[in-house]
Amino acid sequence: VQPGVPGPGEYGRGVRARSNWGRWGADDEIGTANFITPETIVQAARLVKQGQVLSLAIPLNPRTPTDPSRPPMQHFVRSARLRVADHGWPGESEFADDWISMSPQTGTQWDGLCHAFREGRIYNGYDAGQAINPHVGARKCSIDRLATYFVTRGVLLDIAKHKGVGNLPGGFAVTAGDLEGAARAQGVEVRRGDALLIRTGWLAFWNRATAKERESFYDVAPGLGMSAAEWLHAREVACIGVDNVAVEVKPAEDGKTMLPLHPVLIRDLGLTIGELFWLEDLAAACAAEGRYEFLFVGQPLRISGGLGSPINPLAIR
Repeated sequence: VQPGVPGPGEYGRGVRARSNWGRWGADDEIGTANFITPETIVQAARLVKQGQVLSLAIPLNPRTPTDPSRPPMQHFVRSARLRVADHGWPGESEFADDWISMSPQTGTQWDGLCHAFREGRIYNGYDAGQAINPHVGARKCSIDRLATYFVTRGVLLDIAKHKGVGNLPGGFAVTAGDLEGAARAQGVEVRRGDALLIRTGWLAFWNRATAKERESFYDVAPGLGMSAAEWLHAREVACIGVDNVAVEVKPAEDGKTMLPLHPVLIRDLGLTIGELFWLEDLAAACAAEGRYEFLFVGQPLRISGGLGSPINPLAIR
């Protein structure tokens, strides 16, 4: 175990601290992605029955919802008719070219294991000051370490449906009991190495919300409560994706702490978390068939030293 490993303690509302530091060795940088084995992938591939592919990403454009601390995406088209002759080359070929400017943590995304930390330490005990450099990015636990991971069994827990609502209300904390209750009602077991997707209905709410309602979309939202940490830790999931802006409930359950669950999941457990997943189409397909498991594919971009990455995760049924 690395120096500075989280010891016994309390993380709000009586939730005991948990840690995966040192579990896969002192040099580990991928955390719970280690739960995905070749056997896990082979078994997950057998879940494809219909050949149906569903994208779990929201469109990327200047109107894409993202945390207000990050500037909106900008998309530029250099030219609709870029002619090779304009560069003195022979031929009549024409091209269009474009580029984008955005935070890698815009839209549907993974948070890397170097993204959230506490007491000067990131996941597995690495010193944050040495691991994260403003010029080169993350030297440890960067998002590109996960480029070949997250091909695994996916499971959807539809908490909003379980509660009988289109979307959970802002400020609703999803508890361990809610997760367990939804799994039981859906007849599905959450297992080691799973990609667990959790539907609150919050993105669907965004699509139909008024301009006034959207003003509080980021600050008052449903999400995971602190008790979910132990539940996720016990089930040894590989990653989680939620259809809200921060995975966890906002405001926090204690009414004052800013994003207290992020360092518990990312720093202590080494759990890769995903935000702003589009789960409406998947939820409808799962409900229609009564089957809530599928092949999940969700690789990050290979951004050297990246702290996060946009993704286009797929559910293949």
